[in-house]
Formats: sequence, C-alpha cells, structure tokens
Amino acid sequence: MELRTERLFLRTVTEADVAVIRDLGRDEFKTDEDVLDWLRWVKEKNEEGRLIVNFYIWLAETNQCIGRVYIHSKPELDGEVEIGYGISGEYRNNGYVTEAAKAVVRFAFEQAGLDVLVAIVKPENVESRRVVEKLGFSECGIRMVPDENDQICEFDYFRLYRTENGKGRL
Repeated sequence: MELRTERLFLRTVTEADVAVIRDLGRDEFKTDEDVLDWLRWVKEKNEEGRLIVNFYIWLAETNQCIGRVYIHSKPELDGEVEIGYGISGEYRNNGYVTEAAKAVVRFAFEQAGLDVLVAIVKPENVESRRVVEKLGFSECGIRMVPDENDQICEFDYFRLYRTENGKGRL
C-alpha cells in the first residue's frame, strides 16, 4: 500500500524491507530476526481483526527512508485506533511528520473507514503535541497507559473525528 504527498511517499513494508526497518528502529530491533518477529506479529494481529497499519516515510526526491506513521487499535485505549509517528532526528522540524500524518489520517477516514482517531502524547513532548494540533485533533483529557517501556504514565489524550458539522476534516 502506498500514499503520496508533495514531498514524500509512504508505503507499508514487507520482509524485503528488514534492513530499512532495523536501521530506522535501532533502539527497538537488535537483529533481523527481531524485525521479522515484529512483522509476523503485525500480520497475526491484523488477521485476528486488530487494525495495525505501518507506513514508512520516504523522501520522494532522494528515496531516503526517514520515519514512520502508523495507525493501530490499541487495547490500552479500549480498542480505539491511535495514530503515532516517529522521524529520524536530522529530519525533524521540516514538516515531514505533519505532511505524512495528514496523508495517513486521510487513509484512515477515507480508505479504512474509521470515524475517529486518537493520539496520546507525553506532556513534555511539545513537538508531537504540535503535530496533532496541526492535524486538527482536540485535547480530551489525560489517559494513564503504558509507555514504550511498559511503565504506566500520564499521556495527554486527543481525538479527531472524520467529520465536523457534516463536513470532512481534511
């Protein structure tokens, strides 16, 4: 699956992309087998009916993979579908994440048929908060959920609906 924007293309990955995934996720994946295990886990969860779609972000001009935007139903959020993203440090503050996430929001609403997306942001993560605000998400309080290290912590909780007053959001 592929999405295009003005400066980027986003696509889902396969086992052929192990090196790209591992390079981008150095902290998460120590070996190629770790990547393959993760890809198998994603496939298994989707087959069980849990929505998980990972779009990796490439610069159209250079074909360089610079990050990832994903949507996934999250059990810790009562099955709501969360959008999340990450980008390599040297590519931050160029609008790439917002541009890519906007394309994924469109995908979620127009192709995946979702009515609402949620986002959770650590209170100190000002850059991530800025992205969800630019996308039109509304802050809806605080949620206590596990972080990437399985530690329960406080996240600011945001929601974005497919339509507002009957008009499309994007």
